[in-house]
Parts: sequence; structure tokens; C-alpha cells
Amino acid sequence: MYTTVVETNHPIALVRTAMKRILLVDDEEAILLAFGKVLGSPNLVVDTASTTDDAHRLLSTSTYEAVIADLRLTGATNMEGFLVVEWAKQLQPQSKVIIITAYAGHQARERVFLLGADLCLEKPISPYKVREILASMHLYD
Repeated sequence: MYTTVVETNHPIALVRTAMKRILLVDDEEAILLAFGKVLGSPNLVVDTASTTDDAHRLLSTSTYEAVIADLRLTGATNMEGFLVVEWAKQLQPQSKVIIITAYAGHQARERVFLLGADLCLEKPISPYKVREILASMHLYD
């Protein structure tokens, strides 16, 4: 689990703005690191989780503007991302929820949206494209 904070060395810091947070859930460490670096900014913290246990703990203890999760976390047949969507919508209904998956069949997409996800994106997707999407949701000031 990582928290990516991009710091700024601005000489005048008279007003401290509240940090926004994103939760990124994926079982691939390379995805967590790459997306964390690209999505982080001086006013946006990216927390990462590689397991559903970590995701649930973070959703229970922090407030997130967005939750981005892979649909499959532990194998070819398990779709734990559904749990992440459910928890995010139960614990933080204000959060935007984005599922990113290589397994976006019609039934899976339908279930993701029924559970309350805002978007379902297909892998591979560039972290820069995800940043654009988050910017369109006004997560970057």
C-alpha cells in the first residue's frame, strides 16, 4: 500500500487548501506506481491498495473524491472489484467510482453500473487518459 504525495516548494504558502484524495485499487504494483505518479498533484493524494482488505480499511478511514479499481484482483475468475464498488458507494456515496478492467463483458459492465459505478473503462488505458477523466470531474484545481 502506498500514498503518493506530490509536494510543491512554493515560497508563499499563506493558505493551506484541503487535500483531495483518490483511492487506486489494483493487484499489479507497476499499475499502482505508474498511476499514482501520474494522478498525484500538489493538492491531490493518491492512496493505493492491492487487496480488498486494504481497500476496505482505507474506505473506512479516509474520504475519497474518487475510487478507481481493477475488476479482477486475485485471479482470472474472481471479480473483487464488485466489492470495492459496493463498499465505496455504501461508505462514501459522494465518491466517483471508476472500474478499469480487461474483462468488461456486457454482464460485468451492467453489474458495475447497477452497483453504482460512474464509469467502466477497458484496459489498457493510459494513466494520462484517466487523469483527463478525473480533471473533467473537477478533481484538479
